[in-house]
Amino acid sequence: MDSQNNDDNHDKGEYKVHVFDLSSDAEDKVVEIIDGFYNEEHAIVFAHAYVRASVERCRIPGVTNQEIVDAWSAFGEDIKVMKKEETVWNSSDEIMSFVENVATPMECDWRSLDPRRLVEEDEFPEDDDE
Repeated sequence: MDSQNNDDNHDKGEYKVHVFDLSSDAEDKVVEIIDGFYNEEHAIVFAHAYVRASVERCRIPGVTNQEIVDAWSAFGEDIKVMKKEETVWNSSDEIMSFVENVATPMECDWRSLDPRRLVEEDEFPEDDDE
């Protein structure tokens, strides 16, 4: 069952995450658009984790916060959470906070929040051990 077409869950798919590869030569730098989020909070928490992971890849011992920002601006991934044409959250608004505060591995675990990897309850096989 395609949960994005499920009328009982009308919000799912309403929010999209646009991933921008800052190292790309493409004009718009969009490399991926991800949808299927349960709600705005799910999309934003995923986006936070994705950008935190991107920032942490740019963090090496001994560099300044500005050097981390410069590396992220050149090689990282920027994200916008969109609801239709409206920007709900933009990672560049919080990038300095992410740079100034080292993330834990859990704060960078965007994969566990990725809607493309989530399994719907009705996708589990029935327990026929009775």
